[in-house]
Amino acid sequence: MATIRLKFRPSSVPEAKGTLYYQVIHKRKVKWISTKHHIYADEWNEKTMTIAVANGERKAALALMQCKIDWAFRRWQTILAQIERSQKDYTVEELCEAFSKEQTYKTVFVFMQEQVTKKEQMKRLGTAHTYGNAYRRFKAFREDMDLTFDELSPDMIECYEAWLIDRRLKQNSIRCYLRTLNTLLCKAAAEGLLNNTNLFSHVRLSYVKTTKRAISEKELKVIANLKLPEGSTMALARDIFMFSFYMRGMPFVDIAYLRKTDLRNGMWTYCRRKTNQCLMVEWEMAQQKILDHYAHQTENGSFLLPIIKKEDGTEYKQYQRMQININRALKKIGEMAELKMPLTTYVARHTWASVARDMNIPIAIISEGMGHSSIKTTQVYLNSIDISRVNEANKRIIKRIGG
Repeated sequence: MATIRLKFRPSSVPEAKGTLYYQVIHKRKVKWISTKHHIYADEWNEKTMTIAVANGERKAALALMQCKIDWAFRRWQTILAQIERSQKDYTVEELCEAFSKEQTYKTVFVFMQEQVTKKEQMKRLGTAHTYGNAYRRFKAFREDMDLTFDELSPDMIECYEAWLIDRRLKQNSIRCYLRTLNTLLCKAAAEGLLNNTNLFSHVRLSYVKTTKRAISEKELKVIANLKLPEGSTMALARDIFMFSFYMRGMPFVDIAYLRKTDLRNGMWTYCRRKTNQCLMVEWEMAQQKILDHYAHQTENGSFLLPIIKKEDGTEYKQYQRMQININRALKKIGEMAELKMPLTTYVARHTWASVARDMNIPIAIISEGMGHSSIKTTQVYLNSIDISRVNEANKRIIKRIGG
């Protein structure tokens, strides 16, 4: 039977790093395969044939190196067992070739970065952005120290949640980071990189009920009738907000990518970028009035509104930059309208659901209109809206007793 050992070859240059390699022996023939890992002479334990991991600047790097080597040895043993079971005679060259064909081990950071890159190549830039944010947060928690999948544990994920809480992030932001990390690790499990699929047993992944994000019909009319400087970002922000409302709470990202060709036979037809669900919204004069106002700015382009102005590969960056500017302007508009909550593009979506609910429109129709895949999702919207009714009832109760 073949034997595989880890060996260290010192550098011929004094105080330089040497090379770790695998020594494979079978039928008195010897082969050497480099591990591509390099360490200093005092970091090698000849007796145990392992890396000497001591406290210091290189502790994390050395520990990660040893984890990769441990994983490689498990692969060696698996390959060797498979060959032995085949009852075929084999050479040391065939054993080494079988090992070289095996997938190179991926660390957690390497795998996560690959997933970000993959989504970018698929032009799923929104998902790539979400994955990238989750990756950077987890990397910051680890203080840039990469790790193997074997090192992941429920306790580590629980510590990560505590780390996020300590940074005073909002509850749903924390849940978003955890859910995205869970999604990425599920992909790793599907690739056979991760065995423990119960890592998130000590943390909560479900979203918490949000505060009210809808405004009243009266407040909506105030915003619609505000006198704003012609051609300003404020005016554009207000018009996009109202266009979203007129389009059944259409998300800003879908408005940004809406094209003139999406209007056919009196219907706006588009696919939601988040879910790829196809929606149809009937053309209305209220929508057209807003579009007419910006026709001179979009006459030479294919997009409906002046959000993405150039099709040169930077569309997503244009959308992100404009979203920041629009939400900043909406915040000022909300202050002008004396709202008790920050005004954002997403408020238009909640407001459409709120107005529809107050008109006794069935929840199934509201759900279909918003493009939700489940009525449960719509109920989350309406539950957050209902808080305003509770607060209004409390005001009436206090007023009744003369408070």
